[in-house]
Formats: sequence, C-alpha cells, structure tokens
Amino acid sequence: MSRFLLALSLTFAFGTATVLTGCETETQTEIESDGDVDTDTELTLDDEVEADAEAAAADAEAGLDALGNDIQEGANAAGENLREGAAEAGAAIREGAQDVHDAVDSNVDLGDNAENQ
Repeated sequence: MSRFLLALSLTFAFGTATVLTGCETETQTEIESDGDVDTDTELTLDDEVEADAEAAAADAEAGLDALGNDIQEGANAAGENLREGAAEAGAAIREGAQDVHDAVDSNVDLGDNAENQ
C-alpha cells in the first residue's frame, strides 16, 4: 500500500475549489502462466475526505438547482413579456383595423351623399 497526496480539483458552476487530501491505494498484480497480466487497484479515501467530497457535490448540486430555478424564472418572465407585447400588438392591430373600417364607411357615406345631391 502506498500513501500519497492527491490534488483534486472540483469545478462547478460558480468557480473552482481545490482540496489536498490523503488517499490510500492498494494494487494487486497477477501474472498468469500464459503471460496475461491482471491488475486490480483499489482507492480508499479517508472518512473526512469522503465527507468533504460529498459536501462539495451537494454544494454543486444546490448551485445547479439554484441556477436552474433562475433560468426557469427568467424564461417565465420572458414569456410573460412576450404575452403582454402580443396582447398590446393585437389591440393596436384591432384599433387600426377599426380606424380603416370607419374611414371606409365615411367615404361610402360621402359617396352616397354626393349621389343624392
């Protein structure tokens, strides 16, 4: 077994966190009669290191959840703005169409009056 220091960099949405930790490895190598080599390596983290890694993962997950919520809220606000803009545009189009209709009716009335005189 060998002990060494492992520099573990965790990168997540809000930056980089670097921790130095003690780890333990155990490697077993078997050489078979036909020349095949079988190597198994086991990495064991100290309890404190494992707890730190789990806490970092939980923080990253919480950060991603918060980011997802912010994105959803932004999308909802953008959708609401689009709906309001579409409603205002629709009202302006209806008002413009009514103005055109009124102008046509007025011209028809003028034409009818001119024929009657």
